[in-house]
Amino acid sequence: MERFSSEIASISDDFELRQIQKITSMSGDISLSFQSEPSFFEAISVLGSNQDVIVIRDLEKNKIAGFMIVSIKRVFVNGTPTDVRYLSSVRLLEEYRGTRLLYKGFKYLENLICDRKLINITTIVEDNHQAIKVLSKSRAGILNYYPKGKLKSYVIKPSKRKRYKKKLNFNIQKGLNGFQLEEIISFINQEGSKKDFFPVYSYDTLLHNRLKDFNVDNIYIAYKESTILGVVGIWDQTNFKQIQVTNISRRMNVLKLFNNSVLSKMFDFPKIPDVNQYIVSLYLNLISVKNDDYNVFSSILDKISVDYYKSNYNYIMLGLSEKDPLSIGLKYFRNLEYNSLIYSVGREDLYVKERVPYLELSML
Repeated sequence: MERFSSEIASISDDFELRQIQKITSMSGDISLSFQSEPSFFEAISVLGSNQDVIVIRDLEKNKIAGFMIVSIKRVFVNGTPTDVRYLSSVRLLEEYRGTRLLYKGFKYLENLICDRKLINITTIVEDNHQAIKVLSKSRAGILNYYPKGKLKSYVIKPSKRKRYKKKLNFNIQKGLNGFQLEEIISFINQEGSKKDFFPVYSYDTLLHNRLKDFNVDNIYIAYKESTILGVVGIWDQTNFKQIQVTNISRRMNVLKLFNNSVLSKMFDFPKIPDVNQYIVSLYLNLISVKNDDYNVFSSILDKISVDYYKSNYNYIMLGLSEKDPLSIGLKYFRNLEYNSLIYSVGREDLYVKERVPYLELSML
């Protein structure tokens, strides 16, 4: 009899999946545990229109040895609304690492997505050298991983000081006042369709809590007269997703005292957190700017930073492709940065290479 089996998880596995999240970490200079209290399945509902959780069970010990999530996302590819699969959250308990269990899980994944009709994408944190070595190496019997660029994730400290110094010739407001939600959605989709993997948004998505705990009153709008120039949302996910610091590298510990006591106070560098600290952050989403004008984006980001200076949020978090023109706007904001590599899985004909990818960090 086989000791291990692969199958789709059920709601009865919720508690065990949450426990695995707590004791497995994303390694790096700052190692993090991504958690989903109080409900794993409710938390992952924001990832897309449908989610399957593939679990590997140790039948001998009657426990889950590891899992991964397969989500269906409605996004733009080459300007057209398209369903894609996103593979995420590969977790394997320490005692099973170095075995062939990942191979078993990926063989089950290959059978699950064998129709080949959908594009499959994933990201791997650049510091996670072991995962990159294991997952991105082409070999017989396993889906191949094809590199498609880099996602840069930025961590910014809210500040009472304005960091974008240029004089504005447009206005920025929080909330829809004077604008209809339909025209905001139209603008987001129009600009978002220019980038691959930008989510397709609808009235129902934004207004009826399809994005759990997201409120349309938290949309920032840059405009001149009645013309929309840019839209950025803020999303507090702490009620269903948590991030805990599990370890800090020696290098970061050396930097920590000077960074937190001097650089953070004088120059708004983000503070390096403590081990076991839970990070309280705001995610930026819906990032869409006319003609990719980074000056508009920087102005909105600066407004959000000042508005939330007195809040209890440690950080503002966002993700942009290294190729995204909007990333130039981050030059005004000192930040912690971590990078993830973007891969297509199983097929290489992913998208027109010169198009800029956009992966919504708040929905990964």
